[in-house]
Amino acid sequence: MPRGRLAREFLGAARIIEGVPSVWRAKDHPPSRTLDPPQQQQQQQPPPPPPAQEEPGTPSSSPDDKLLTSPRAINNLVLQGCSSIGLRLVLEYLYTANVTLSLDTVEEVLSVSKILHIPQVTKLCVQFLNDQISVQNYKQVCKIAALHGLEETKKLANKYLVEDVLLLNFEEMRALLDSLPPPVESELALFQMSVLWLEHDRETRMQYAPDLMKRLRFALIPAPELVERVQSVDFMRTDPVCQKLLLDAMNYHLMPFRQHCRQSLASRIRSNKKMLLLVGGLPPGPDRLPSNLVQYYDDEKKTWKILTIMPYNSAHHCVVEVENFLFVLGGEDQWNPNGKHSTNFVSRYDPRFNSWIQLPPMQERRASFYACRLDKHLYVIGGRNETGYLSSVECYNLETNEWRYVSSLPQPLAAHAGAVHNGKIYISGGVHNGEYVPWLYCYDPVMDVWARKQDMNTKRAIHTLAVMNDRLYAIGGNHLKGFSHLDVMLVECYDPKGDQWNILQTPILEGRSGPGCAVLDDSIYLVGGYSWSMGAYKSSTICYCPEKGSWTELEGDVAEPLAGPACATVILPACVPYNK
Repeated sequence: MPRGRLAREFLGAARIIEGVPSVWRAKDHPPSRTLDPPQQQQQQQPPPPPPAQEEPGTPSSSPDDKLLTSPRAINNLVLQGCSSIGLRLVLEYLYTANVTLSLDTVEEVLSVSKILHIPQVTKLCVQFLNDQISVQNYKQVCKIAALHGLEETKKLANKYLVEDVLLLNFEEMRALLDSLPPPVESELALFQMSVLWLEHDRETRMQYAPDLMKRLRFALIPAPELVERVQSVDFMRTDPVCQKLLLDAMNYHLMPFRQHCRQSLASRIRSNKKMLLLVGGLPPGPDRLPSNLVQYYDDEKKTWKILTIMPYNSAHHCVVEVENFLFVLGGEDQWNPNGKHSTNFVSRYDPRFNSWIQLPPMQERRASFYACRLDKHLYVIGGRNETGYLSSVECYNLETNEWRYVSSLPQPLAAHAGAVHNGKIYISGGVHNGEYVPWLYCYDPVMDVWARKQDMNTKRAIHTLAVMNDRLYAIGGNHLKGFSHLDVMLVECYDPKGDQWNILQTPILEGRSGPGCAVLDDSIYLVGGYSWSMGAYKSSTICYCPEKGSWTELEGDVAEPLAGPACATVILPACVPYNK
């Protein structure tokens, strides 16, 4: 590399990270270690210098150079997404013109090199990935390439994979199509790979076409590509089994408003791992404009990442997962204590295609309410809008896409919490005409009646209610003492069979009002919220494990502190290329 360019890149990056503790120095770097192939670490040498005419004339000859040499720009730069490992390895390059890479670290180095605008490091990472493509790790290489938009690497990996696949026998090919996660990033690529395998020895392999096509999930292929790239293959038009598979997929796409009622293996994402999602929420600040981000927690990288963007901003809304679709209901698009900006919007997010559609709106505007799924219906209960607190309850038919009213709550409520257990809906706490209440109601959808149950031990609102192991857990929230809001630290557990509440010995780690809440595996997760004792919006995630009776805090914060977000768990594609 020309000495002038290396010096400028070093100067710019050093200014950016000035003040970061434990700055790496060449003398502090541990010796490289060699791993067994294909994970062998490689110390990448810089590529040959570019032609002289490509060397900029001055340090300010490009926008990136201006960014790196401007003290004012540096003072306002946020290094979000930079890991300590990635920073250390990029610094290694800036000090030595070498960088030690492995498949475990290359993604972090790529992220940092892009944020700090060091294209030479990016090139070294791409070269390393291209050299690492092998049978053992092409899935990992493809995933990294897709996440960072490395088209050359993706093409090389796919080419290698195709050459390897052509040599498989029928049983091996069938096992490949059944594998989770899939070897390629899209169902169309999997179909095209199958066609290549069949065409490679058409005389003996074509008999296996129906069996292999049954293992493909054609509903995961967008409708235009079904027409242009799948229907154009001869056996998809002539073989009766293949014809039906194609027709079923076409019909699936023709009825988008009923897709959540037409789920089968053909439309199921090729993964079994549920992810924690955070939707919307109200950040601190004078403008108080709610967020429109949908974020997910990457438990491998221990960080929150942006998945997609909602069609509108929202806080104090509800989300409901239905057959791995995410329904977003109501909320408010601007903060107002009187519910002036409450909405009746209903949107549905499809992680299969990273797409949104608008569904019929609720009959009333609602914020700070509860929503859930029970059988083939969604229920929205109580809340507030410009008219005040609501007692009304609406029911949405998932098959007919129609709303209707059912029996109202016995009392108007807002900022309550809810949960579904054993075919019934439970509503706890909340605010009734300005007063915090400890009430617990139970709704029977078959009889369409509400019943009063045992009160909680503590009045609370803006809290959460979660179900695990046939118990309901009331967590977080606050109540009023005089004119002061106090965090509720006690965690209560309700036994529906005995109609009894018990206070647990393990209180919440810190006050949380209005956090997002979801159950995943063996824990209850609370994301964001507001702490009255600290006077602060929260960006961290805490989780409670009832079996262990313990609280832990997750590594990594959401993009910004939020109150009034909503959480759910969904299965995302094994490779999420649209989350940049």
